Amino acid sequence: MLSDGRELPYKFAMIVPPFRGQDFLVRTPELVDAGNYVKVRPTYQSEKWDDVYAVGIAAAVPVPWTTQVATGIPKTGFPSEQQAHIAAENIVAQVRGEEPTAAKEFAKIPALCVMDAGNNGVAMVADHMLPPRKAAVMVPGPQNHAFKIGFEKYSLAKMRAGRVKLP
Repeated sequence: MLSDGRELPYKFAMIVPPFRGQDFLVRTPELVDAGNYVKVRPTYQSEKWDDVYAVGIAAAVPVPWTTQVATGIPKTGFPSEQQAHIAAENIVAQVRGEEPTAAKEFAKIPALCVMDAGNNGVAMVADHMLPPRKAAVMVPGPQNHAFKIGFEKYSLAKMRAGRVKLP
């Protein structure tokens, strides 16, 4: 049953709650868009305040299939990490009294994703996160599940060892 009392007939269903952002963002309407995502520039600074940054799922990014309305869309580890590097460079610049100049639009970040789906999955490599793309390769198959498990173990081990600069 939906919140308005309607019932939808179905054989299979999956309920996905909306990504609504952190409570403090909900209480700061001048910082967020209608979906409670922080509106950011390509520097990942908020549109409203230069000293507020948002990356990953917190950042509202324009995507082509929403007629250029900024939305919060799930972002995998690689683009979130790229956004965080750009934000970190800009924060360092601000601390030094310099102008933040590192920038990259979300759509222009390269796509490097392994989408796991149980015992199967898809690996994707593309020149841009969002269309239009000049080059993209998608490789489906069960090897992606094994790769994802291996990568997770590698990533956790390198972090525990303090080797954060390894790929």
